[in-house]
Amino acid sequence: MVAAQIGEAFYVFVTLIAMLNPIEAAAAFATLTEGRSRAEQAQIARRATIVAGITLIAFAFAGEALLRALGVEIGAFKIAGGLLLLKVGFDMVFAEKTDQQAADSAKASARPASDPSVFPLAIPIITGPGALTASVALVNPTDTHHYLNGGIFLAVAVIVVAITYAFMRGAQELTQWFGETGIDAVGRIVGIIVAAIAVQLIVNGVSSLTNLRVS
Repeated sequence: MVAAQIGEAFYVFVTLIAMLNPIEAAAAFATLTEGRSRAEQAQIARRATIVAGITLIAFAFAGEALLRALGVEIGAFKIAGGLLLLKVGFDMVFAEKTDQQAADSAKASARPASDPSVFPLAIPIITGPGALTASVALVNPTDTHHYLNGGIFLAVAVIVVAITYAFMRGAQELTQWFGETGIDAVGRIVGIIVAAIAVQLIVNGVSSLTNLRVS
C-alpha cells in the first residue's frame, strides 16, 4: 500500500514537473521581468506562483464536478486531455513555440508598465491548458481512494509550484548557466516525457470507458 502511494506520488510529481516545466518558466520570467528591480521581480514571482497554484489546484478538484454537470465521463476527458497533451508534447519536441518565445511575444505587445504576473506568466506559461487538463486526471486516476489521491496531488502540487517559484527567483543565474541551447534541450526532453504521459492518459481513458460499458 505504501509502495503504491509512493509510486503514485512520484508519477504525479514527474507529470507536474513536466507540465509546469520550471526551467522554461524561469527563462520566460527572466524575459518578462528584464530591467525591473530585484524587489519587483520578487513580487511578480510571488504573485505568479500564488495565482498559478490556486488555478491548478482549484481546477483539479472542481474539474470532475464540472464534467459531471456536462455529462462527460472522466474516461472521455482523459482521452481528450491525452490528445491535447500529445500536441503539447509534439510542440515541445519540435520546438514549435517555447515558453520563452511566448514571453518574448507577450513582452513585445505589452505596455511597458504592465504586470506580467497573472498573464502571461501564471496563465498560460506556468499553468497552461495541458497542466490544467492533466491535473483533473491526476486527482482521479482510479475509481477508488479519491481522498487519498486528492491529498497526494495537493501535497505534490504545492511542492512543484514551490520549485517553480525557486527557479523563477534564480532565473537570471539559471538562464546564464543553461544557456539558450540548454533550455531548448531540456524543453525537447520534457516534451518526450509529456508525449509518453499523454499516450498513457489515452490508454487509461479507453480502458475506463471500456470497463464502464462492460459493467
